[in-house]
Amino acid sequence: MSEEVLASSHQALHNSALTTAEGMGLGELLIKILIGIAATLVLSFLCRKIFPRFTKRSKTNFDDFVLNALADSIIPFGIVVVLILTQKELGLPINVERAYDTALRLVGTIVLIRFVNRVGARFLTGVARRSGAEDLEHLFQSLLPLLRAVIWGIGTLVLLQSLGVKMTVIWGLLSAGGIGIGLALKEPAQELFAYMMILLDKPFTVGQFISVGSTSATVERIGVRSTHLRSLRGEQVVMSNSTLTGSTILNFAEMAQRRMIYSIGVTYDTTVDQMKSIPTMIQTIIDSQKHSTFNRCHFTEFADSSLNFELVYYIDTRDFTVALNDQQAINLAIMDAFARAGIEFAFPSQTLYLEGDSLTGKAS
Repeated sequence: MSEEVLASSHQALHNSALTTAEGMGLGELLIKILIGIAATLVLSFLCRKIFPRFTKRSKTNFDDFVLNALADSIIPFGIVVVLILTQKELGLPINVERAYDTALRLVGTIVLIRFVNRVGARFLTGVARRSGAEDLEHLFQSLLPLLRAVIWGIGTLVLLQSLGVKMTVIWGLLSAGGIGIGLALKEPAQELFAYMMILLDKPFTVGQFISVGSTSATVERIGVRSTHLRSLRGEQVVMSNSTLTGSTILNFAEMAQRRMIYSIGVTYDTTVDQMKSIPTMIQTIIDSQKHSTFNRCHFTEFADSSLNFELVYYIDTRDFTVALNDQQAINLAIMDAFARAGIEFAFPSQTLYLEGDSLTGKAS
């Protein structure tokens, strides 16, 4: 009888110990959950209400943006952390526990990657905006999808490594795939790098008039793969970026002024007084134009059929049409002034003096 009493007493003590242990385990679980939720809510409150009071004193709003992004990520990330810390207290089966752990790591990785992409995109956009270069800002906007994809790729590799996946196999697959992708994307990658060089080095910008080989046109749009030009005749010229960066580009828009130099030939019948008056006459014509500045005009050569003057002047405009208008006005004014002064322009000709006529001073 005593043995039965001792056995029942021992069983009662064992059940009581189990109940107490379960109660303590459940209590610790609830305490961890409450502490984790409280810490998460406190951090979220600090990022939304307290810390912004200090960041508003800064000159930029980037820190405010980071706090908002951090506040949006704290709650989901805090829940993931709490669930990971309480994983052992749940007493899940091994298979379920593995799936549970994988799901939590996946959610945590997604939250972190989204936060990094959000803050990184804002940071790069702010850097481009502060530089004051529209082309650089456009470049960052074009590269943002690629940068986001790279961040997602890195985060995925880190997640796989944390889950115990053998990275040697993955690196081998990535290496083999990278070679194939590199060969397939060789031309697009070349055009992309040429596009980046155009935006960073700025050999030309939209709206400028350039000459590449036999093509002279105005830049309309700079794309990732090609640049669209508008020729003087009106047709659109599409030229690959690699062709542009590999060619010699004449950028007329960068000219502070245009230097015009050419020769004017008059006949040998022109008198000395007329020859002396030509430089002053031409200077007066050039100085009367709005965009033109006279440099020099000299009698330089006794040619076979003409007396040649070399004329040099400057046109202070980047607009090709305005420069041509001034040049045309100067040429027409020179023709009119020469006609009024009785000065004739020379043209290729030859005068023959016959032997009989030479005695009488006549020419044929």
